[in-house]
Amino acid sequence: MKKKILTIAMLLCTTTVLATEVKKADKDGDGTLDKSEVKAFKMLSKHFDIIDTDKDGTIDQAEINAHKVLMADKDGDSTIDKKEIKHKEIAKKFDALDTDKDGTLDAKEIMAFFKKG
Repeated sequence: MKKKILTIAMLLCTTTVLATEVKKADKDGDGTLDKSEVKAFKMLSKHFDIIDTDKDGTIDQAEINAHKVLMADKDGDSTIDKKEIKHKEIAKKFDALDTDKDGTLDAKEIMAFFKKG
């Protein structure tokens, strides 16, 4: 699992997925990309099911951003703790975002930050 997460993180880093690019690919204008719309992004397409955190069959910018943040997951547990966090705004709000109070943030907790923002 560690290798898979790190691979995705590296691929998302090297594949610049800007909000404007996602909007362009969003053919139906619903703010999300389904599997047919995401074909324009090879790496997103390849790892679609992992990035689709809420398993609704689409990915949105918040899910993409959450996975970018998870690049800091050095121990491969699919979460980040205070030592691993690199995103300054998330670091400031870490305790509030840690809704299950386990001392780590998972993709859903990180995604909540981006959905609010």
